[in-house]
Amino acid sequence: MGHSAPPQSSPQPVAPGITLRRFLRQLPPEITLVHDAGDRPLRWVEASDMDDPTDYLLDEEMILTSGFPLLGHDQDPDQVQQFIARLAQAKVSALGFGLEPYFTAIPQTVIDACLAHQLPLVEIPASVPFAAIGIAFAQLIEADNAAQLRGSAEANRALMRCMTHPDPEAQLVAVLSQRLKASVRLLGAEGQVRHEVSLAETADLDEDRKSELFEKAASGASNQQFAMHREDSLVDLAFPIRASTTSGGRAPLLGVLSIGFARTPSAFDHNLITTALGLLDVLARERAASSSSSTQLATTLLFASRSAFDAATFDLFSASLGGAAANPVRVAVVSPLDSSAAQQPSPHLTHLQALFDTRLVMQADDHFVALTRAEPTTAMFERLESSGYVAGFSTPEPADRQLGEKLADLQAQATGLLPQIREKRQSLDARSIPRSFLSLLPAQAGKQLAEQALAPILDLPEPRRDLYLEVLTGWLEANGSWDQTSKNIDLHRNSVRRHIASIGEILDKDLNRAGVRQELYLALNFLASS
Repeated sequence: MGHSAPPQSSPQPVAPGITLRRFLRQLPPEITLVHDAGDRPLRWVEASDMDDPTDYLLDEEMILTSGFPLLGHDQDPDQVQQFIARLAQAKVSALGFGLEPYFTAIPQTVIDACLAHQLPLVEIPASVPFAAIGIAFAQLIEADNAAQLRGSAEANRALMRCMTHPDPEAQLVAVLSQRLKASVRLLGAEGQVRHEVSLAETADLDEDRKSELFEKAASGASNQQFAMHREDSLVDLAFPIRASTTSGGRAPLLGVLSIGFARTPSAFDHNLITTALGLLDVLARERAASSSSSTQLATTLLFASRSAFDAATFDLFSASLGGAAANPVRVAVVSPLDSSAAQQPSPHLTHLQALFDTRLVMQADDHFVALTRAEPTTAMFERLESSGYVAGFSTPEPADRQLGEKLADLQAQATGLLPQIREKRQSLDARSIPRSFLSLLPAQAGKQLAEQALAPILDLPEPRRDLYLEVLTGWLEANGSWDQTSKNIDLHRNSVRRHIASIGEILDKDLNRAGVRQELYLALNFLASS
């Protein structure tokens, strides 16, 4: 009888579902299962007559032997026990023992050892060569792979058909869950759930774990293509959906596909997920880029109207914004970190629509303006920066019909932050900045204006320069009171009057005018803070 399986360069991937019992049903009836230790997954069939083949084995193989390694030792229980123990420790799925030329029956010591180590034992008569067993396994693999390809093709067609559904995203999530037998969640760029199908047998992660998985996928930690959480047999995967890369940074996040399995995902699962990600990418781009000209026009008209929404307009407005309908609305003014990038607005509009989860984005001169429900969180700021942007967010306003009257004021408030976000190269939230005219001018620009306004004094010798700055500051803070100024800076009131008159002459300004005093007071504040 033969002692080797058909030559193979290496074991090929096996479709899920090939087990020992299923394989034995494909073999000739002369083959006998001597010891049934339960069904086992079966990855490969390998003939070996080595004394210790375990260094060359994969998990879940069926080993075929003629008994040669035991020849002369078959009556030594310790030797046989050691041989079988090594196979069991190597996670062999079964031992196939061939009869003849060395044995006419399986030695009792081998049977006892297989019983002791719960290793399935199969008796192979001389009439069945090992090559026939190898061929039978190869045929089973081929049949399973063909069935898997047919199943994969049908599953991919089912996903493709979702694109013609009235709500393609929801349908795609439902079909993907059914085909994978897994829980599927589609999240927006800010982590909000867009669609979800849950199965009872899969893991139900707590909110902290869900947020952690989303953030790992969104941030692309360690340059991984997906984030994973495993607990026992439960596996959760999260795949980022990204737009095409801009010249200014990493591609903005369009969403995250999160999938929970009650088992280890197979190659078939990953193939199906890849198809779904491609389709979701198309849908996300279509949603984000839907008619940029019309959405820019609509956004411009909203800011210009200064009137409350009627019911129909408010419904359309709400449908154009992502996030929960109860969330407040903000205006975000956005500047590319690469200033030259704003000259090509089309890709930016698409990316910003995805980043802010809104269709209402427009270009205004050398920056962009978005109406959004997105919150100005640290994570949002980091996402903007990694995508090549900084943004200034207005204060939030309730999403009601009166919002239409306030949009222009919110835009003006956010636009006032534009010089600061460009100078600091960081995003800002209007709520975290004191509401004053002083806060609207960037520190560097304010310092330059201050030095220009006070240049005649700053050019004086140091003692006189410092004296005049002290007197002018004290006088302005005392609202022009000679006595209060004298008390505050410990200088005689007549000296104060004389110095203020000299300062007015040096600056060539009428200090009796309120506007002049206000401008000098702002200049002194910027000079003091630099």
